[in-house]
Amino acid sequence: MRYILKYKKRFFIVIPLMVILSCIEEIPLESDGFEEALVIEGTVTNEVKHHEIRLSKVFAIDSTGPKPLTGANVSLSGNKEYVFEEAEPGVYISLDSFAAQPAIEYELNILVNNKEYKSQSMQLPGNSKIGKLQANRIDYGGENGVAITLNNQNIDQTANYYRYEYVETFKFNSNYKKVKDLIIVNEEPIEVPKQKEEYTCYQTNKSQEIILANTNSLSEDAVNNLLIKFISSDSPILSNRYSILVKQYVISREAYTYYEILEELSGLENVFTQSQPGFFAGNISNINKPEEKVIGYFDISSVSTKRVYFNYEDFYDANSIKPRFVSFAQCEVTTPSTSTLIAQLEQGIVRWSGVTPTGAFMVVPTRCVDCTVFGSNKKPEFWED
Repeated sequence: MRYILKYKKRFFIVIPLMVILSCIEEIPLESDGFEEALVIEGTVTNEVKHHEIRLSKVFAIDSTGPKPLTGANVSLSGNKEYVFEEAEPGVYISLDSFAAQPAIEYELNILVNNKEYKSQSMQLPGNSKIGKLQANRIDYGGENGVAITLNNQNIDQTANYYRYEYVETFKFNSNYKKVKDLIIVNEEPIEVPKQKEEYTCYQTNKSQEIILANTNSLSEDAVNNLLIKFISSDSPILSNRYSILVKQYVISREAYTYYEILEELSGLENVFTQSQPGFFAGNISNINKPEEKVIGYFDISSVSTKRVYFNYEDFYDANSIKPRFVSFAQCEVTTPSTSTLIAQLEQGIVRWSGVTPTGAFMVVPTRCVDCTVFGSNKKPEFWED
C-alpha cells in the first residue's frame, strides 16, 4: 500500500506527548511563555565541505522572526578543532572543509556576549543510501497531482531514524513570448528588440516542513514509499520541467525525538522563523547558566542525496492547458494613451504586446510577459534538459 510509512509517522505524532517521551527520550518541556531565547541551527555531516552554523535570537512577543546573532566565536571539537568564521550576520562557516568521521565525539562550542554554550557530545550514526526516488501521478487527499516518493534499503542496522530535506527547481515560461519591447527615449515610447530573456525562467525553493521516518519499530528495516512532496495538478510548478534534490540524514534517536516534538508543538511551516508556543530544550546549553533557554539541536549526521527530473508531458497531455502563475484571463491587452503608457512603463506595470493598425501600442501586464517576476532567467549549473 502506498505511503504506509508516512501515515505511520503521522500516527505517532498525534500520540499524547507523554507517551512519546516515555518511549524514546525525555526532553524537558516548559509550557510557560518565554521572553527570549538563543536559536542554534546546525548539522555537521559526513560530506567533505565547509559546514554551517546559524545563530539568532527569538522573542516570543515578536512575530517577525529571529534576529541574527553576530560576533560569536564558534568552533567544533573532535579529532581536531574546527573554527567557524562569520560569513554574514548570524551565519558561521567552517574555515576548513571536512567530513565528520565515525567513532569520533564532536562538541559544538559557542562563545558570545561573555556567555559560553556547549552541545552534548555527538557521534556520526550509521549510514544508509537512498535507493529510489520517483515521481508518479496519483490522487492524494482528494486532489490529483504528482507525488515524489522515496525508498531505501538499510544495510546498516544502526541507521533507524531519518530526517529529510529537499530543494526543488522548476523551469517555466511566461504566457507570451515577445521579441520586442518598449523603452522611453526623450519622453517617447520606442519599440526596440527584447532587452533580456523573459520567456524561460527557473525558480528554486527549499523545503520548510519537517519530514521524518523511523524504521526502528518496523519488521522490515527500510523506508518504503515515503511521501516527500505532493504537487497538485493545477500548480505552475508542473508546467514545464521539474527537478527535486532530496537529502536523507541518518540521525540519532534523540534528534528524531526532538524534531518530532518540535513538529507537533509548532504546527508551523518553518519552526525557526515564527514565535514559539512554548519552549523545550535541545542538546545545547549555557555551561555556566543551564537554566537559560536555548532552542535548537546540534547533530552529526550521515547524508545521502538523490535527484530526479520529469517533464509535464510525462504525466499530462502535451496539448492540454498548462497551469500558469497568471491565467490568460488576467492578461488583458490595452492601448493606453501616450502619457498613461509612459507612466505605466516607468513603473514597470506593463510590457510591449503589439501595435494596432493605426500605430497605437498594445501592452499587457508585465507578469504576463516577464517570467523574472516569478523566478530567475539564469539556468542553474546543475540543470539538465
